[in-house]
Amino acid sequence: MRREYTKLVVSLTLTIAVFFGAGVVVAMLYVGPQITHRGSSTPLVAHEYSFTDVALMGVVFGVFSAALSLVVLIPIVRRDKRRCLALSKSFGVPLGRVLFLTQSAVMRASGTRETVFREALAAVRSQRVWLKVQDLEIGCIEAYTRPFFASRVTVKIDELDGGWQVTAVSTPISGLLILDFGRNFELVSRFAQELSPT
Repeated sequence: MRREYTKLVVSLTLTIAVFFGAGVVVAMLYVGPQITHRGSSTPLVAHEYSFTDVALMGVVFGVFSAALSLVVLIPIVRRDKRRCLALSKSFGVPLGRVLFLTQSAVMRASGTRETVFREALAAVRSQRVWLKVQDLEIGCIEAYTRPFFASRVTVKIDELDGGWQVTAVSTPISGLLILDFGRNFELVSRFAQELSPT
């Protein structure tokens, strides 16, 4: 998935506003009339409110929550964009390449299977990850980024034309993750640098 910041902010803001406003309407229409003060039979939300009154109250609260979400979202989105721009410049690649959440790198390596696997494992370990799988026989390494296990890093080593092809993929574990501050791009790029120093 490629990040498009304007769509991201608008969709999240509208989602928050709609759900918050709808929650207010439902609460006032169905829950409010059943809540009473201790020792009183009069509900906290009076029955004389019409549906229009309650719906307008939901709209007001929805607009308020949308404004609040914008105050929170815009600095986060700007930070993500600044970080991606910095990575784009430091690695000399177009910004569009950095903006994808799932990132991959393919390298060629020479030597024995054990040597290539050991070098790939050292390159993965240098990226601050938790190792889960390191299987020399099938040529597979799997790890998770620290400290929140936000991304899964998979490295596969395959024999190709008398040498070895090393494929590294870093992808968010959750489909709900929409910003990674360039972490997946940085991870596979630094992995490639570690494995193929120049």
